[in-house]
Amino acid sequence: MGGVSITYMGTKRALAPAVSDVIRQAQSGVMLDAFSGMCSVGEAVADSRQIWNNDVQIFASEVAKALFKSRDIPLSPLSCGDIHFGIYRKQRERVSRSFANSLVAEADLLLATSFAAFKARLAKMRQVLTTEIAKCHLRSPHLFSEIYSGTFFGIDQAIDIDAIVTSLQSARNKGMITADDHRWCTLALGRTLLKVANSTGHFAQYLKPKPNTYQRYIALRKRSVWADWLSSLAILSPVGSSEWRKENKVFNQDSLELIPRLARKNMDIGVIYADPPYTDDQYSRFYHVLETLCLYDYPKVTGAGLYRPGRFQTPFSLKAKAPAALQKLIEACAKTGADLVLSYPTNGLISRADGDIRSMLRKSFKRVEICRSMAHKHSTFGASKGIAQASITELLYLARSA
Repeated sequence: MGGVSITYMGTKRALAPAVSDVIRQAQSGVMLDAFSGMCSVGEAVADSRQIWNNDVQIFASEVAKALFKSRDIPLSPLSCGDIHFGIYRKQRERVSRSFANSLVAEADLLLATSFAAFKARLAKMRQVLTTEIAKCHLRSPHLFSEIYSGTFFGIDQAIDIDAIVTSLQSARNKGMITADDHRWCTLALGRTLLKVANSTGHFAQYLKPKPNTYQRYIALRKRSVWADWLSSLAILSPVGSSEWRKENKVFNQDSLELIPRLARKNMDIGVIYADPPYTDDQYSRFYHVLETLCLYDYPKVTGAGLYRPGRFQTPFSLKAKAPAALQKLIEACAKTGADLVLSYPTNGLISRADGDIRSMLRKSFKRVEICRSMAHKHSTFGASKGIAQASITELLYLARSA
């Protein structure tokens, strides 16, 4: 099959086989996954129909392009290392010179054997790092070193990230790698960021070391971004055959804008799968660093999570707006002539706002049924709820256009 094996908040990977079974009951034709995330449902459906994916997050849409549109499979770690190591090493050396004192302070920090020593050395490192960032006027890529070092990532790790990005850009410009190669390598780097970050599995905010966690901080800081990047690349692979992938499409839009546009163009869609957000957690808050990795645009970050400006805010995650947003989505889906498979939990914002999803569906579709009711663990990674998983009952609705 394929996949990227990236854990994502609210993932439906465990439910994907059940969702796929319900989708098989819908009319034939293209499936549009309106909120595709890490594409677990698309992977499960791929053997039965063409897949169109959409996600408003750039990194997620890049995952979809890699899995469902790639002409080229990922480079092997050995080939990738051979291509990129030279430029990577030169860029590491270049950026490291601007952060020489910070790197020394960080190396000393990672040798601390008590929290008291760690705390003192951390304060010193931050002071040195702040000074060197203020003095840094590099023209070559150094975004992660400047913005995220000492917070989500170690200084040495941030320099590694910048050096890899530099090598990817250079190799792409010189024709040494294809657009697909560049995308696979960027996704592998994104996977690595999630693995080595000083966080709970997302980027809402970085963790502040405590007496009982500072050793974990040290262990994470010692991880090699370069080594993790190559190992991540080894497990990535596209879905289906290259011929099948040619006919797929990928969109990077707000679903509430995309689906009406597809309806107006009379695009031939058999079934739409919709898994809209159903908590008050805005996904853009948790994955903004991955967006920055893709854009590499030196954003003016703010807040505890070093957030990008202008992050997308979905009405589906606002209790007062969620019912109207879902009704708009349902009406737009109906106008395409496609069937709709809707995944939504019994304790989601719509239910908490006294909305009746079945009644909402019946306003626009001729036949509506609840095909599955499943106990599920919603991945929150400690989000605003403070727990890694939340127990829910997921309902799968099938709304037929005819």
